Amino acid sequence: MPSFVYRARDFSGKLIEGKLEAQSEREVAAVLRERGYFVTAIQEDRPQFLQKEVRLSLGTQRVGLKDLALFARGLAVMLEAGVPLLSALSSLAQQTSNRSFATVIRDIASKIERGYSFSQAVAEHVNVFGRVFLGMVRSGEAGGSLDSALSSLADYFDWEKDLRDKVQSAMYYPVILLVAMIAASFFMVYFVFPQFVMLFEGLNIELPLPTKLLLSMVRLVNTYWYAVYGGLLGSFASFLLYAKSERGRRWWDRKKHRLMLFGELFQKLVLSRFSWVLSGLLRSGMSMVQALEVTAEAVSDYYVADILREIASKIRQGRNLTQSMGDYSFFPPLLLQMVSVGEESGNLEATLKRANELYDKEVKIFVERLSTMIEPILTLIVGVGVFFIALAFFMPIFEMASQGMQSSGF
Repeated sequence: MPSFVYRARDFSGKLIEGKLEAQSEREVAAVLRERGYFVTAIQEDRPQFLQKEVRLSLGTQRVGLKDLALFARGLAVMLEAGVPLLSALSSLAQQTSNRSFATVIRDIASKIERGYSFSQAVAEHVNVFGRVFLGMVRSGEAGGSLDSALSSLADYFDWEKDLRDKVQSAMYYPVILLVAMIAASFFMVYFVFPQFVMLFEGLNIELPLPTKLLLSMVRLVNTYWYAVYGGLLGSFASFLLYAKSERGRRWWDRKKHRLMLFGELFQKLVLSRFSWVLSGLLRSGMSMVQALEVTAEAVSDYYVADILREIASKIRQGRNLTQSMGDYSFFPPLLLQMVSVGEESGNLEATLKRANELYDKEVKIFVERLSTMIEPILTLIVGVGVFFIALAFFMPIFEMASQGMQSSGF
């Protein structure tokens, strides 16, 4: 008789793991439900090499927000029309152009056939769907409004994609300008500067300081190009690796909200995402503490996530949301006032949704003005560089012309 490894939670929420012998996963699920457990995962106890093979085949999903939005909206429409869940999943697996996502959908359908609930099957692929999707699906199942929860999720993924597109579009101009500046620097160093180096070295005059500095930089780059470019590339690669690590992301998330210009944008993005996600989770019937914990993972910011978990802990101790948020300077007074009004009126979900709309508009306006704010800064940097180069080039020429005029008696 095969063995199955399971994970479940009791009424208090405590995680329970174990192993049972049974004929099928459905039988294991039935036994655990009789014990009063909420099943989160059941998997056949296979040899280690087989488990790794399964993870490799399903663990490298590249599913975008557009795929998730289409899946959630399509499933919501079909469930609302009365189409059975398995038939709807089978249809969506055939329609999606993302083969990896189609494999995930078929695996979910297969687990539902073996006795899983939809949320339990989704929990096996939380790395694909995310905690927000899982949390709202669980609440929708518990409240008998799965189609409504999926429709809200589709709106959330559409909004999230639109938000990311806005931020990316704001970064195009400075990135293009930076690339152009780097390309121009390469051209000057290897084609223009060497000609002036030969000219200045043949002059019998004392070169001014800007010219000496420029010549030294050119000689350094040309002589030790491997060390200069290797050091730059190595530093850039090291920064990327550090930024992708948990420690590096925590450091960046603490610092990015204090950056000039972009710090305000990052804060508004997080506040907009916080308001949207928390509003949707509360509307789906999730408790405040659980909704905050799920929102902490959805904001994609370690610094804010730690704050939200601390707020959830304070709410467990009997404080309300407004008092707990007021302990942290990250939340602006306007949001605190809106949350306070929402709690007092008993309509916190709608108030958070209005806060999301407010910050969403501010993000849009900020992004539209960002290129206007960045342009004078970049222009100043380019102007200083051009002025230094022009000064280094023309000061020796003026000096040589001055000596020529003196020798001719003028």
